[in-house]
Amino acid sequence: MKTLKPETAFSHVEVLMALAISSILFTGMFQLYLSSASSAFIQGQTVQMKAEARTAMDLMTQDVRQLYGSATISTTLTPNDTLSFTRLEDSGYSSGGNTALTLNDSRKSWAANRFAPFSAGTYVVQIVGGPGMGQTNPISGNTTSQLSFSAGWDTLPDATSLYVITRSKTLTLTSDNMLRAISAGGRSAVLATNVTSLSFSQPNASTISITETTSTSTPDPQTQRYVYYTLTQSVTKRN
Repeated sequence: MKTLKPETAFSHVEVLMALAISSILFTGMFQLYLSSASSAFIQGQTVQMKAEARTAMDLMTQDVRQLYGSATISTTLTPNDTLSFTRLEDSGYSSGGNTALTLNDSRKSWAANRFAPFSAGTYVVQIVGGPGMGQTNPISGNTTSQLSFSAGWDTLPDATSLYVITRSKTLTLTSDNMLRAISAGGRSAVLATNVTSLSFSQPNASTISITETTSTSTPDPQTQRYVYYTLTQSVTKRN
């Protein structure tokens, strides 16, 4: 008659070995998960940082291309981190029929009160050719083809007078590591955050060079280091 061998359980040593192997496998898998999560986290931050830096550079480039006259480079926090300039908003020839408090241009179709100031002196008209040349006047409002002023002209512009509409603007790095565009009147817009360095230079009278360095908002969880990104752009003004 065939006899059956009794079933035996795992020995104490076998159980301990199995637990040790399982622990090693679990630890390895957990470390792999943490590494993958950390990598995904910092990659996401890096993508966001680069996108914001490029957008800020594009906005600065658009502004600087419209620079009218000369710019002033100065220092607020780090060397040459502030650019102050006059931005050209529009230009044209007066169509005549002006009064002491108005300037007409029948070729324009401005949005109503496009140049209405949010504070005194936000938009300014300057006569750069013809009768009235050299005069400047802050705009108080506008219709589709007429600019209004609070102060009168000394010399009335006529249909041969060339004018420009300008607004003062400043690009600067502030102590909270934000890149800001500050328009005449003090209105401030944040173009980028976590900006560690901003510098301007002027190689020649018509070119402004911009260098911007940004960082991720938090360090890499594994290396405890920030990721940095630097952009440089040379901009030639149109006017």
